[in-house]
Amino acid sequence: MKKLRVSVSLAIGLVVLAGVGAALTGCSKSPAAAESSDTSTTSNVDSLPTLEVVEPSADAVVSAGDVRMSVKTTGLAFVMPSNTNVTGEGHVHFTLDGEPFKMSVTPEYTYENVAPGEHTLEAELVQNDTEPFSPPVKQTVTFTAR
Repeated sequence: MKKLRVSVSLAIGLVVLAGVGAALTGCSKSPAAAESSDTSTTSNVDSLPTLEVVEPSADAVVSAGDVRMSVKTTGLAFVMPSNTNVTGEGHVHFTLDGEPFKMSVTPEYTYENVAPGEHTLEAELVQNDTEPFSPPVKQTVTFTAR
């Protein structure tokens, strides 16, 4: 009888644990995804998100040093990378002057110590599994730091 009680208790514990795990999985979005006002999830799985580099704007002149990059998007909720692709979720890769990209799970990133001169910024939206969209969703702007 004691073995039966232990087995029943163990089974109940596993059921409760599975329920807690399922509840937590449904709440796994990052705060940045929940708080971003510049993004929205699209109900049309065939449509691509949109991207606009807001800061710095094309041909802008900014102060050298720390330079804030920001984008405006529609149809994309910003989330941490995952191995499983979820439609409507992703993040942005910022590339400055052809250097390796900087990943951001928010619509902005600040580059530090940007030298004076002309610079090229590329912003590309990627899916939450880090794969690019097809066709790619990206924009390139040139700006000057002084």
